Amino acid sequence: MCSSWDHGTDGILCGMLLVVLTYALSWEAARGHVHNHNQHESCTALDRRGCSYANARPEAETSEFTWSRCTIARIPWPRNSNDLPLGAEPYIVQSPPWWNQVTAKNLERDKLLQSMANVTCTPSQAGSKRIGNFEMTLAEYLTEWLPKPVSRNAEENRYVFGEFGDQWAPLRDEYVLPPCEVCSRDSAAVTIGLGGMYSGAPWHFHNSAFVEVFHGAKHFSFLPPSDKKAIDEIEKVMQFNASMSQIHWYLEQKPLLEERHLLKNMLECVVHPGEILYFPDNWHHGVVNLGNYTAFVSSFINTDLAKKSRAPERPRHDWPKLLPP
Repeated sequence: MCSSWDHGTDGILCGMLLVVLTYALSWEAARGHVHNHNQHESCTALDRRGCSYANARPEAETSEFTWSRCTIARIPWPRNSNDLPLGAEPYIVQSPPWWNQVTAKNLERDKLLQSMANVTCTPSQAGSKRIGNFEMTLAEYLTEWLPKPVSRNAEENRYVFGEFGDQWAPLRDEYVLPPCEVCSRDSAAVTIGLGGMYSGAPWHFHNSAFVEVFHGAKHFSFLPPSDKKAIDEIEKVMQFNASMSQIHWYLEQKPLLEERHLLKNMLECVVHPGEILYFPDNWHHGVVNLGNYTAFVSSFINTDLAKKSRAPERPRHDWPKLLPP
C-alpha cells in the first residue's frame, strides 16, 4: 500500500491507483445501496463531490446515509410572533422541539399500523411521470411495498404522496401549518407522505410549498425556473426514461450534466426530522427519501388564493395543541 512518504514516479502512480480504487469501491457501494437498502453505510458515493469519504462509517448500525453537501440556506425560527418569509429561494428552518409533536407521534410507523391499518391509501408509481395510482390498505403498503428496494422498473415500487381522502382528514386537521403570512386552510392544501428507502419524486414543479419532515429524511435537488438550459436537458432525459426514479437520475445523469457544467445553479440538501423546507413557485425539484421509513407533511400554497385570504384567524399561537396528550 502507498506510504505517505512515497516520492517520485512510483509515489505518483501509487497515489493514482488509490484514487481509482477508492472511486470504484465507492461507486459499487452506491450501486449496492440502490439494490439492497439493508447494506449499512453512513456516507456513499451518490454525491461524489459533496460526500466526505473521511467521515464514512461502513460499520454504522443504520441503513440511512447522509449527503454532506448542502447549498440551501438555513434560517432561524421566527421569534416574537413573526412569520416565516416567502422568499425568492428555498430555505430550511429548524422548528422548536415542541412543534407539531402530536403529528410526529401519530405518524410513527407502529402507531399508523395500530390506528389506520385498514385505511385506504393510493400509492403511485415513482417514475418520471406520476402515473398508476393503486388502492390498497395502509397495512399492505407499510409491510409489503414500502420496504422494497428501489427498482428501475417504476411498476415495482409505490410511493404514498398526497392523501386527500376523508379517512386521512384527522391527520391533516391536527397538523399545524408553518407560521407564514398566508398559511391558512383556505390557501394551503395539506398532504401526508410516506416513503421507503430511495423512493421519491423525480423532477417536477408546482406552487410554492412547505415540507415538514417527521421521520426519516429527504434529499431535495432544486433548479430555479430561470435555468431553462438545465431544465430542458433534464426533461429530455426524462421524456425517454419514464420509469427512471430520482435516485437513478442522481446516480447516472447528474454526473453527466455536471461534467457539462449545466448544474451550476442547482441547490441541494437533506431535510431531517424537525426541519421545514420552503421553496417558491415553479422551482423544479427532485426528491429522494433517505430512510427505511420516511414520513412528512407537505403544505402547498395557492398564491392566488393566499393574496386574497391573507391567512385570517390563523391559530399559530395556540401552542398547547401542538403537544401530545
